[in-house]
Amino acid sequence: MYKTRILTLMAVLVSLCLSPAAGQQQPDGAAEMEKLKLLVGTWSYTETYAKGASGTGTYSAQLGPGGYSLIIDFTTHMATGDEIGHAILTWDPKERVYKQYAVGNDFPGCAIFTGKWEGEVLNFYGEFETPRGKMTLKNTYTEWKPKSITIEGYARVGDGPSRLLHTTKAVKP
Repeated sequence: MYKTRILTLMAVLVSLCLSPAAGQQQPDGAAEMEKLKLLVGTWSYTETYAKGASGTGTYSAQLGPGGYSLIIDFTTHMATGDEIGHAILTWDPKERVYKQYAVGNDFPGCAIFTGKWEGEVLNFYGEFETPRGKMTLKNTYTEWKPKSITIEGYARVGDGPSRLLHTTKAVKP
């Protein structure tokens, strides 16, 4: 009986030591990822490209381990073929920015984007090397609503001007 009480007391003490105290601050990144919870779920979207092409697709995001990331799958159907990809989106506490790591069937390797809030707009920036020179990409997430969001993609090749590539309108059922 005495041993049972001692073991129970020890278990309670250990759980108290491992549990966050009331009012204790969340781990770095928790609040930043909370801002992105709207993206969790399955979305349908339409993309309209600046040169007149269009496509439709699906985007599905779920919380990663501990809620510190989003695991994303996407498929876009266009006349030129399907684009299929996966991405991990997380908060980088050292750099104090979001990082998105994307792979897809439309490009080799891993595309890395850095994201930050600028007012009510979440912007992601990335770079690729192309045969025509360095391409700089910017994706803006605007019009955040519980069941809809707008994403605009811009590109610049070398030192040229930044141009709108596509506008994506996504909705949740």
